Amino acid sequence: MRKATKKKYLKALNQSLREEAGKEFGATFVFHPVGAKPKDATGVTASGEADAAMLEVMDRVQARVSAAFDKPSASA
Repeated sequence: MRKATKKKYLKALNQSLREEAGKEFGATFVFHPVGAKPKDATGVTASGEADAAMLEVMDRVQARVSAAFDKPSASA
């Protein structure tokens, strides 16, 4: 995935997470390893402490956003 696409993916994850769980959720998606720049990121992870319920919500959000990003575009 290109750097620009990684940034868009992370932004889409966090936007979808806010829409589903609310702004006061307490965790966000960040690049993995934590602190990595997009070009060095190998994935995404939860920021800070996240309990099992939070991780379940994040898993649903990631599955939905990932499916949207994996769809072939009309211009391809």
